[in-house]
This record gives sequence, C-alpha cells and structure tokens, in this order.
Amino acid sequence: MDDTTGTLDEALERIHLSGPERDGWLSNHAPMAVEALVRHGQASAVHRWLDRYGPKLEEMPDGTGSPVTARNWQEALGDPRRIADWTAYFDRETAERPWRDVLVEWWPRLLPGIAAGATHAVIRVGHSVRTLLAGEETAPRVRELAHALGYWAARHQPLSVPALLGP
Repeated sequence: MDDTTGTLDEALERIHLSGPERDGWLSNHAPMAVEALVRHGQASAVHRWLDRYGPKLEEMPDGTGSPVTARNWQEALGDPRRIADWTAYFDRETAERPWRDVLVEWWPRLLPGIAAGATHAVIRVGHSVRTLLAGEETAPRVRELAHALGYWAARHQPLSVPALLGP
C-alpha cells in the first residue's frame, strides 16, 4: 500500500470521531472507502472525499457506563446500545495484546453473527486487517480494527438455523 504521506492514518483519526452508523442502521462506509482509495493509488483524493462524506456521519455514541469485560462480554454481545462500550473494550485489548492475538480470539466468537450491520461489520474488519498486513501497524490502523470489531460485536446477529421442511 503506497501511503507515504500518512493520509490513511489521518483519515482514520478523523473517522474515529464518528460512530459506525448513521440514520439508524445505515453503515458508515468511510473506513472502507478511504482504505480502498489509498490502496488503489488515490491517496490525494481521500481528504476531499471525506470532506464531502463526513457531514453525513454522526458522532460516536456515548458508552452506557457499564464497560464490556472478559466476564460480561456474552451478555453485551449483540446490543447496539453498547457500540462505544465494545469499541473501548477492543481498544483496551489491542493496547494490551498484539492485534493478531485479539483477532484470533474474537474471530470465532463473532463469526456466527456475520450478518451484523448487513455484513458491513465483517467487511470493515477485513479492510482493517488488510491494511495492517499490507503496511505499518500504526496506532490509527490498530484502532480501526478495534472500531471494526466493536461494531461487529455490538451488532452481532447470528443467522438462524433453517427449519427442515417435512412431507
């Protein structure tokens, strides 16, 4: 990924002031779009694009005052009111442990809820991981993984098992 100007990191820092959704359930596409622009040699267009898209975004919602922990995560899973709590949890996790270890632990836990945010959460995680694998492991890029995992955990929505049709 050719990002010698730090454009991606600057854009992610701007994006992290906003929540993962707007107008209810509409996903914030900014993290994925700026990653794709930078990846495809269009870093010079990132801030201009973000200046136009940014006003559509909403601020990161407040936390509930009840942090997600290793003990209570299961009861918080799938609770969209806890988006900020989940993001804070993954911020702490990725600050204390390598991001790959956090991903290895959480990927299997979150995978059954792949429908989260109309699959935008898992797509956002994918963009984040690709960025980390393709370039430097900077704080904004690791934080993007925390935001992506937090979104997935808060919107976790397991697929139902289809009923068998009888004769």
